Amino acid sequence: MPFDFLAGNGPQIRNPAHHVGSIDHHELPAILRLLAHADSFFLHRIFGLYEDQTFSTQEVEQALSHLVPLLAHPLESDDRTLLHKLIAVLAYAQVTQQSLHGVAD
Repeated sequence: MPFDFLAGNGPQIRNPAHHVGSIDHHELPAILRLLAHADSFFLHRIFGLYEDQTFSTQEVEQALSHLVPLLAHPLESDDRTLLHKLIAVLAYAQVTQQSLHGVAD
C-alpha cells in the first residue's frame, strides 16, 4: 500500500503527471529511526501512511530545513536511502513552488 507524493497547486491533485515519489509500509521503521534524529512534523505526518496529507509551500521549506541537516549524520543504509528520497520529493515541490500532497492508496 504505497503513499504517493504528488506536487501541484490546482484542483486536479491526483494528476499522474505530477507524481514525484512514493513510500511504502516497509519504510516505516526507517521513518521511526529518522525521527530519533530529528523531531520533524513532516516525518510524523507521513508516518500515518493511511491518511492523506497536504503540505503548503511554507511547510515544504520547513520540512527541508529539518531533513537536510540529517545528511551529515551517520545513518543506516535504508535510512539514508529514504532520507534522499524525501529530500528529493520536497526539493521538487520547493523548486517548482508547488504544494506537496501525500495520497494514501
